[in-house]
Amino acid sequence: MSLAARQMLIAAIVGVLVVLVVVRLARQDRLSFRYTLGWIGVASIGILGGLVVPATEPLGRVLGLSGASVLGLTALIALCVISIQLSISISILQRQVRTLTEEIARRDHKDAPVESLKPTP
Repeated sequence: MSLAARQMLIAAIVGVLVVLVVVRLARQDRLSFRYTLGWIGVASIGILGGLVVPATEPLGRVLGLSGASVLGLTALIALCVISIQLSISISILQRQVRTLTEEIARRDHKDAPVESLKPTP
């Protein structure tokens, strides 16, 4: 088996494994539908990525890399972009939790009896 064929086979196997793991996490309700679709999309690109390796050879020659290295670098950049997007989502959720917690504290303080608000000597 040629090197290119092995690379395509490995990319396809890894992609299928990622899809299986993502589907399992989604079925266990540990991954939301939005992220399930996103990761299945990433895995699908990985599955098809093996077919793209020969097309990346010209760019690889310009950069002084192999086609597989160009594909790996592209995957690394894509994962970094996904990580940044997830960090933004988490930051937004943390801000929403803080705002809700402050609002609940204000409502609890407003509803508290006046005697409980006086300091004890």
